[in-house]
Amino acid sequence: MEISNMLSNKLIFLNENFDSTSELFDFVGTKTKELDLSYDDYAVNLKKREENFPTALEFNDIGVAIPHADSKSLKKEFISLITLDKPLIFRAMENPDKEVKVKIVFVLGLLKANDQLETLQAIVKLLQKENALEHLNHANNVKEVVNIVNEL
Repeated sequence: MEISNMLSNKLIFLNENFDSTSELFDFVGTKTKELDLSYDDYAVNLKKREENFPTALEFNDIGVAIPHADSKSLKKEFISLITLDKPLIFRAMENPDKEVKVKIVFVLGLLKANDQLETLQAIVKLLQKENALEHLNHANNVKEVVNIVNEL
């Protein structure tokens, strides 16, 4: 699963501000619905999934979240990438009691469950590349983000 093939320029949002993860998920739900990629319940299902199965990871002191919801909320596959001007608190994937200040969010809209692991591995591979997170975090435009992702 190539991230670059799934990442739509229309779903890359840079230096966004949200007061909560709920607000972020509502934003993504609205944008994906406008693009006819998801159904009305997508944001609600993202929130439920994140509450039960946290998705935050830390790489070199930069928090990254990779939320996703069941495919029943989706019409088409996508990946959305959002960088945050100010961090949002997510719970850690490996320890739900731990809070992670997240600056980069990859929202996965995958139709097949078996694609999730492969896509997560590809994202983690990208995040482990030296300076990739710093470059994503400081990207000023969509073209920069696409170039970073394409370097995989």
